[in-house]
Amino acid sequence: MNNPNEIIIIGGGNSINEGIKLGLKDKLKDKFVIACNYAYKHFPYTFMCCVDKDFYIPIHAKNNPNYPDIYEELKSLPLIISINNGKIKEFKHSNTYLLRGCGTYHGKNSLKKGIYRPNLCGLFALTLAHIFIDFKGIIFLLGYDWTIRDKKKVDPKNYKSTDLNIKTHYYSNKELTHRGQGYVGFYENHDPHKYFQVYKEPEVKIYNVSPNSNINSFAKINYEEMFELLNKESYNQEKLRKIIKNKLRL
Repeated sequence: MNNPNEIIIIGGGNSINEGIKLGLKDKLKDKFVIACNYAYKHFPYTFMCCVDKDFYIPIHAKNNPNYPDIYEELKSLPLIISINNGKIKEFKHSNTYLLRGCGTYHGKNSLKKGIYRPNLCGLFALTLAHIFIDFKGIIFLLGYDWTIRDKKKVDPKNYKSTDLNIKTHYYSNKELTHRGQGYVGFYENHDPHKYFQVYKEPEVKIYNVSPNSNINSFAKINYEEMFELLNKESYNQEKLRKIIKNKLRL
């Protein structure tokens, strides 16, 4: 198998619903797909990645519905990549690779010096995507919405970081309840360009498949345009995972 030069990353944003309406799930079959967090439940994927220890080990799940208890379910996934922190390491399944995280982007030295950025799964996945296409190819970002509210409709004196009236994910709160549902606090108080501007690899083209996204660091396209741009290559998923594992062993 040739080294892949195209990767699709599935985040969690509401804009993914537009793709679902147009047959996104079928388009993802036999592609190189990174599923962030709960996206593994809904789409074909090559591997899943996560950075939140409470996602992987929901220690409060029995008392707090904001942490769905998926720990046993994760055993059945073909491949998981996460951050090496003490709590996950202690309870790690055999299908999980733990990598060193870093707050600085190190480009082609990322595996040795640390994967940017360990506190945001979307950034962690994007750095991994660069590594797995050897910093040459195309990356499509799905659901990278960086959802925020209209400032005119937010009372700064009674500010709340979570608003369940805001649709932040492509699935409903009833379908899948977790602490990220309706959470906009981080996004309203941080500039996304600060985090995404580090990706300036000369031979990598990044498309944000969300025209209304608040992340303006990359070219924005819609799903019809993405489907036109996708290459015709199909990937054997087991062979892809073998390539990934070999890279992670370096």
